[in-house]
Amino acid sequence: MLKFILFVFVSFLVIRMVVRVLRIGVRFFTTGSARRSGSSTPSFSSGKQIEEADYEVIESNLNDNERNERK
Repeated sequence: MLKFILFVFVSFLVIRMVVRVLRIGVRFFTTGSARRSGSSTPSFSSGKQIEEADYEVIESNLNDNERNERK
């Protein structure tokens, strides 16, 4: 009976370790393929450019409003 309990416990630990290794491996390969593909990087940079352009438009609108209030 003790051998069976130890066997179950060791099996549980081994299965847990294998699942963790597989998760890390899958995560490594998915992030590695995303880094290698050139499509993800330009989309991020274009999104950043759009965000900067939005801030510039907002700033220019605020400056226009301040000028109109001063008149």
